[in-house]
Amino acid sequence: MSDISGTRMSGNTISSPAPGTAPRGGGLPWGQWWRQTLAIMRLDLRKGFRRSYGLLLLALAPVFILFLRMVIPEAIQDSGDIPGATNFFAVIFQTFIVRIVIFLACVSIFGNLIRRELLDRSLHYYFLSPVRREVLVVAKFLTGLLVAFVLFGLTTVVSFILTYVPLESTAVQGFLFQGPGLAHLGAYLLVTFLGCVGYGAVFLALGFFFKSPAIPALAVFGWEAILFLLPPLLKKASVFHYLQSLCPIPISEGPLAILADAPSPWVAIPGLLALAVALVALSAWKIRTMEISYEES
Repeated sequence: MSDISGTRMSGNTISSPAPGTAPRGGGLPWGQWWRQTLAIMRLDLRKGFRRSYGLLLLALAPVFILFLRMVIPEAIQDSGDIPGATNFFAVIFQTFIVRIVIFLACVSIFGNLIRRELLDRSLHYYFLSPVRREVLVVAKFLTGLLVAFVLFGLTTVVSFILTYVPLESTAVQGFLFQGPGLAHLGAYLLVTFLGCVGYGAVFLALGFFFKSPAIPALAVFGWEAILFLLPPLLKKASVFHYLQSLCPIPISEGPLAILADAPSPWVAIPGLLALAVALVALSAWKIRTMEISYEES
């Protein structure tokens, strides 16, 4: 690791070479990078959860809807049995939790990972420390992923439970423990995690190209909103297309939808993970040449 003696400062602009050269014995200092990643994550987690009060309200939105359904059954019409509740949760999970709640949460968390440090005028402290910038990007991405999945994984679990609370307990227990209930919950948690991974990587990368996450967020949201109208080839350029294929219960996209074969889990899961790795790598490449100008931020 190089020290910070090579750092250049002029006016309000800071530029420093990326530290972290290979040790003399050859090879890469993976252990050192891992320790630095954990240290940055511990530091950012304190700030991340302190800043998550607004996200908590977003996470509670689907819980509130399911709570209303439980206490005011006539407010939402369904068959009142296990199949009806299962279909109801499939609809609210895919159309509201994934497409709106998790999407907006990832915009807020990952779109501001670097921008927030610029606004707080604290990013230069990381740049002046003997830490590779790539390590900084990976650590911040993992921190955002942990915050997002803790919040919205709990949202998924609580919403799933509330969906079946109004039903007869024996039937619910049979569905959960003798039927596919727990497998459904596991699939929904997997989709929640991969949604945070996919959308998180997208907005982390876009954050290096746009000063505000609002414009790219509107563009991505619009693209996802018209997904049902897109031809099969263009559907592949959508995070939700792969997430939807992993949901245990398919839902109707309407009479105008253009049908396309859903990717198998063996394609969807590695594909989303590969997309995240590529976008985090792009973010790491962008931050290597990044210079801080607080006058412009």
